Amino acid sequence: MKKLLIILFSVLSFSLKGQEDLGPIKWLTFEEAEKLDSAENRPFLIDVYTDWCGWCKRMMATTFHNPQLAGYINQNFYCVRFDAETKDTIKFLGQTWVSDGHNNRLARHLLDDHLSYPTIVYMDKQKRIAPVPGYMDVKSIEPILVYFAEDLSGQVALEEFKDMYMFNYPKIYKDDLARLKETKVDTLGKINWKTFDEAAELYKKNKKPILIDVYIDPKYRGYVPYCTMNAMIHEGVVLKNKKLCDYINENFYPIRFEATTTDTIYWLADTLRQHPHVSLGENMPNHFTHALMNNNFKFPAMFFFDKNLGYIGKTDMFFSPDLWSVIMKFYATEAYKTQNFETFYRNNYK
Repeated sequence: MKKLLIILFSVLSFSLKGQEDLGPIKWLTFEEAEKLDSAENRPFLIDVYTDWCGWCKRMMATTFHNPQLAGYINQNFYCVRFDAETKDTIKFLGQTWVSDGHNNRLARHLLDDHLSYPTIVYMDKQKRIAPVPGYMDVKSIEPILVYFAEDLSGQVALEEFKDMYMFNYPKIYKDDLARLKETKVDTLGKINWKTFDEAAELYKKNKKPILIDVYIDPKYRGYVPYCTMNAMIHEGVVLKNKKLCDYINENFYPIRFEATTTDTIYWLADTLRQHPHVSLGENMPNHFTHALMNNNFKFPAMFFFDKNLGYIGKTDMFFSPDLWSVIMKFYATEAYKTQNFETFYRNNYK
């Protein structure tokens, strides 16, 4: 009996060693992911692998085992592991996918017939497919995860965002930045931010449109769910673009204030100065923040007022510096009076 138990233990141990440790990420089937997505829309992360792919196994054992990375992935994605050579029939995206004898036809669809492993396929909330091939460590995959988790694919190109992301964390990406022979990332500019009182004094002498940038102090960001990673890159990289900064300084009185400030704020218009905007408590949005954002606390957030201090528009999305320059021009030239932004964008954004 003792000998039999030893044999059984040995067989069990061998079988467990042969199983791949899938780590802390919550891997789902396609069916489970689509069911969850129907209740709460999220991007998909699809790990396309094969049993014989050594780099696939390495990525699973290293990158996907990182607890901090796995936590971020679990919070923001529906994750599916997909063996490209499975003989199983798969139902996904309203279709039935079968093997062609070697590869599953879904793999060919997701990878656009570029069968390279590992490949992580990202599907944004609009179900647009973006395959990213090759082994990636934590540093390499992090900006890509942020890009799709924060739904930026319709606002800025992935490669441009990756460069800006690295520039925002120069200590972490020091070696990567050193290897870049050239980059379009420009952080040589500086906006001449004004306080409300400073802008009011300047406005009395020369009327200009007003630009208000609302931000969250880093020490409070944990309390604000809509203060996303792209808001930090907006502040650390985008708002340092020289061309953009020079245009803002010339055409606006730019005001920047912290959303949870405990300072009492007086708006510029004389009729409103008798109605101060006060703090609503520590770590809470200021009354003026509420007035501007109407309880829709999403960052980055910029608000535009015309030369007569009338409200004319806002943006609460992440954009590249080039696109921000077009937005600034749209408001500074008063183009909004004669055309919508889409028309103006087509004529000005190259």
